[in-house]
Amino acid sequence: MKSPSRKSASLETELKMLWGASAWPFASAIQKPYASQSFSDAYDQLTQLFAVKASGVLTGPNGVGKSLLVNALLEQLPQKAYRPILLAHSSITASDLIRHLCRLQGIAVSNRRCDNVLTLRKTWQDIAPAWPVLILEEAQNLSVTAMEEVRLLAADRTDTQTPFSLLLVGDDDLMARLLLGVNRPLLSRFGFCIQMETWSPEDLQSYIRFRLQEVSIHDDLLEPQAEQLLLEASGGLPRTLNNLAQRAMEHAARAHSRLIGADHVRLALKQLPWLIRLPEQQEDKSS
Repeated sequence: MKSPSRKSASLETELKMLWGASAWPFASAIQKPYASQSFSDAYDQLTQLFAVKASGVLTGPNGVGKSLLVNALLEQLPQKAYRPILLAHSSITASDLIRHLCRLQGIAVSNRRCDNVLTLRKTWQDIAPAWPVLILEEAQNLSVTAMEEVRLLAADRTDTQTPFSLLLVGDDDLMARLLLGVNRPLLSRFGFCIQMETWSPEDLQSYIRFRLQEVSIHDDLLEPQAEQLLLEASGGLPRTLNNLAQRAMEHAARAHSRLIGADHVRLALKQLPWLIRLPEQQEDKSS
């Protein structure tokens, strides 16, 4: 029996022999974002809203590309104009949130909340005219007390101007959380909500070609039925498409097949049983 490392090496060899690819096109190592309509619209809106120092919410289903959008945006924000702060620890407690922000800013942490807030305020004043942008990912998991801590920090000015732009990023549960009465004071400070939608089949088809060409594959590898199965099973989510297409491509490589067929996609679906069952599978089960 071959060792796991040799099996992996064999797949890498097939990748180059069958397709002449420089890397797996749908693997996580490929980071360049594809500008779908949903991605482009949200990117343009956030750029404009940060320019007017607005705060708000970015929501969308898991796997639609919110984190990729945030990272792409942070890479493009001019450093002279903005100071972005990304906080991705959604399970952080209210008492830890201010201290963690201080650490991210390179500030010595005090045991007294008021001292930490004053130090943060002074730090942000010192970097003016650069504008702080605080982004909290997986915000649907923040506790009520953590959300209240964020609100109090945003209210830490004598005038009506929030001392930074705040962006809460989360899945479709985030708005339901914010609409609870206890979170209404925080919600009242927001000036926008951007909802990223699932991708159209046309965007997903273009995305497939984009990812293949990115690794120097310029021929169509997917049989028409295989591509249709991928589009239906992905549910408009690029992350799901990546996982499914990667598994299907691996099955094709094991079979030494240059074309990825419907059977390869069906084998991949067996490895991802949590995906929505396809109409033809439901018919087979009922017959």
